[in-house]
Amino acid sequence: MKIEGQVAMRKGLEEQVQLFNKENKGKNSIVLVPFVAGEGRKGIENQAAQMQQALKDKPDLIVIQPTDNSTLASSLQEANALKIPVIAYDQYIVNGELTAFITSANYKAGQDNGEFITAQFKSGQQIRIAVFEYPAVSSTTERVDGFFDSLRAQNAKFKVVGVYQAVDPESGKKAVKKFLKDFPDKNSVDVVFTVNDGGGLEIVKELNAKKRTEIKHVTFDGDPESVENIRAGRLTVIDSAQFCGELGRETARTTIKVLTGKSVERKIRVPTFPITKKTLSEYPGWMGVPKPELSKKADRPRAGLVPHEELDRNQKRIIRIGTTPLCPYICEKSPGVWTGYLFEILGEVSRDLGVELRLENVATNRLKQGLESRKLDYIIAPEYVVRYMDDILVVGPQLGVNYTGALLQKDKKAPHIIDSKSLENQRILYSDFGLQDGRIEAEFTGHKINKLSGSDVVERMFRIVAQKRMDVALGDYNVLRYYQVRDKGQFTLYPTSITGFSFLVLVGLKKNPQVQLLGDGLTDWFNQARKSSHLQEVLGRYNLTDWNILTRD
Repeated sequence: MKIEGQVAMRKGLEEQVQLFNKENKGKNSIVLVPFVAGEGRKGIENQAAQMQQALKDKPDLIVIQPTDNSTLASSLQEANALKIPVIAYDQYIVNGELTAFITSANYKAGQDNGEFITAQFKSGQQIRIAVFEYPAVSSTTERVDGFFDSLRAQNAKFKVVGVYQAVDPESGKKAVKKFLKDFPDKNSVDVVFTVNDGGGLEIVKELNAKKRTEIKHVTFDGDPESVENIRAGRLTVIDSAQFCGELGRETARTTIKVLTGKSVERKIRVPTFPITKKTLSEYPGWMGVPKPELSKKADRPRAGLVPHEELDRNQKRIIRIGTTPLCPYICEKSPGVWTGYLFEILGEVSRDLGVELRLENVATNRLKQGLESRKLDYIIAPEYVVRYMDDILVVGPQLGVNYTGALLQKDKKAPHIIDSKSLENQRILYSDFGLQDGRIEAEFTGHKINKLSGSDVVERMFRIVAQKRMDVALGDYNVLRYYQVRDKGQFTLYPTSITGFSFLVLVGLKKNPQVQLLGDGLTDWFNQARKSSHLQEVLGRYNLTDWNILTRD
């Protein structure tokens, strides 16, 4: 293992297991059978093969740090069928049942960084930010969303002036070269935000070498080299650090509970620590133990109904929601006739709140305009649409998650990893319904791919693959899964990490005094519906499953 943070996670896990075995000498002990996958794409391939070997060995339990969110999905389902518990740490696996998922509190880490950086600028000053993101995995997108949600919550004015991708030294070097070409002048950017130290350290090295010391660098992980940058005053002003050893120890404690027949929390967030020049001496390092969290802040007051000029004939408040219809999320069967799981949920929430909800069909590129003109009270959109806007608020729970699925004929063997490299000799059909414009094209630069647009896109996709005119079709996984019910067993659908993962969210304007109203209603509904299994009843009608293992609560 070359990544020091991951080494610390493994060390913490092994230490805790050794402690258990020592305390239970002469009784049942835990035998760890280690596999090391390695880094990069080869590491993903190795881990897929290792997981298959583990399933053949039929252990009592599998503990895994996934190298990719989607590649192990079929193996997880096999483990579920064999009734082998699977515990994932650091990253999750989609489309199967994890016994537990242990990770760092990445969203909270983003919030901590956002609170700190807001305080470094005068009130009302626009903060110009360059973002070095990595949307392919959950932890990094949570950090981004926590950061920007925090800026908005504090009414910070900001503008994202550039977006790049960096997650490791190689991509960091490449991205910072592009950044310096785009912003060659001093004082053209105030903040550089990186999603981890893997890419961030190389970015800081290059910026420091170019004497761009006016930039404030915000990052995550707590790598010792980054901590030293804070100490020396080299660009980095905050690094929200992980407790890597504790993450491993918590994984081991959860493993022990499962093996000894005790109940466990399905989702565990290990706290992070915001390292600044002021707090340097308080951080005990990756192998340290986090202090008990302080009590949570008091809940903010709930928004109540206030007089509004638009009422229906029954004197109910009318709330208008704009969305781009897409089954199974929200579908417009004919003008004004709606269906979809979110339509069902919104109907129940509106009755609880005593309001009338009116849905409006709005193109994705016009959703923000509808909010600003106050023709809409809310929009429902993938989080990437609004992620870098400063005058909105994301309210309520995550309403779904979308990512790319790959549709193949049943008799066609899928590669271990479905990505641009494994599909380079395949005939590819795609549509970006529900996905970020241009993302698939960007991932398949240099490939011959065919875009499908117009009406009945999904039905045509299935038909073209069935007729073997194309080898694989790419599109929103949930959309393809919804339509797959009708395929009569002709196709296999695979989740992929090609375009990353994005939550579907409810969004309103910050200046709307009642912006939290519908979000609070949805939060209450989801809390109750998850406890009673009502949510799964609704989702089952659309061939979907709950995404709660991925949510930030």
